[in-house]
Amino acid sequence: MRKKWDWLLFAQILSVGLISLLIIFSINKNLAQNQLIFWIIGLVVLYVVSQFNYHSWQTPTRFIYIGSLISLILLLIIGDPVRGSIRWIDLGFFRIQPSEIAKVASVLLLANFYKDKSARDIKNVIFSFLMILPAVVFVFIQPDLGNSLSFLAIWFGVNLAAGFKIKHILTFIVVLTVLLVIFYEMLAPYQKNRLETFIDPGSDPLGTGYNIIQSKIAIGSGKFTGRGFGQGSQSQLNFLPEAESDFIFASIAEQLGFLGAGLLLAIYVWMISRIVAITKDKDRYGQLLLIGIASFLVVQFVVNVGMNLAILPVTGITFPFISYGGSSLLTCLFLVGIAYSIDIT
Repeated sequence: MRKKWDWLLFAQILSVGLISLLIIFSINKNLAQNQLIFWIIGLVVLYVVSQFNYHSWQTPTRFIYIGSLISLILLLIIGDPVRGSIRWIDLGFFRIQPSEIAKVASVLLLANFYKDKSARDIKNVIFSFLMILPAVVFVFIQPDLGNSLSFLAIWFGVNLAAGFKIKHILTFIVVLTVLLVIFYEMLAPYQKNRLETFIDPGSDPLGTGYNIIQSKIAIGSGKFTGRGFGQGSQSQLNFLPEAESDFIFASIAEQLGFLGAGLLLAIYVWMISRIVAITKDKDRYGQLLLIGIASFLVVQFVVNVGMNLAILPVTGITFPFISYGGSSLLTCLFLVGIAYSIDIT
């Protein structure tokens, strides 16, 4: 017997979507219209995916993952650089971001791998890491440090749910530290400058430190109740770069203040907690899928808000459901569709 549709979770999704559309509309009406179209398509995708039995994803998982790797390779061959990175394949009417497809594929792949295995066995931990390593590498060399770390967060979350031991966690921290050192040496010059100016934005206020400084000004000027919808010098006068995407949280804090930004974060955290709560009384495969989805949403949320608040380096990672972008939004709604299919089955 199928459970009833979770209307509260749906209301939470629509609430954060409405806030997003209003802020994007205040910045650029044309982008808001595009995002509204993506929302309509995405909600249809969510519903359609929710009607599938989630176990049906087990069979095509390997092919979906291989397909996502092929798309990442094609991106490096035919993609056009945008601000120093190659992240999108332009189809004319729509730009696809293959890394978003690869994230979905990684969640499916890891859940399928661990459905009858345990992360208490170090061999499984190593093998699962090697499975997603190609995706991490292909995304990193775009270069896209933020999204490559998202894959590691998904991997860590699923492994934790699959029985990751404390000693394995400590080993992971050591390995991650080594990888970060290696990654740093492989970073493009502008990415290294971003990390350096994160420590001292004032060292290059008109260059790589500019984004952080403008974000802090925008958030600070919003105070408690905000400067008002469609108001605020940073987001409205284009002082704040990528105000509709990477730094949309700063735009929200400027216009709606601590009160509005806090309400958004409360709804978002509540939404994720409801997704995690679905794991109760579900089979292992369903639980692993849900943890993978939650890990993806949590890490991108934390990193995006953290870089807007200048407590984490600027990585160009989006705020799920909030930032402008069709690929990111459709990915999120697709994954929530899977969560719904687990919930109502």
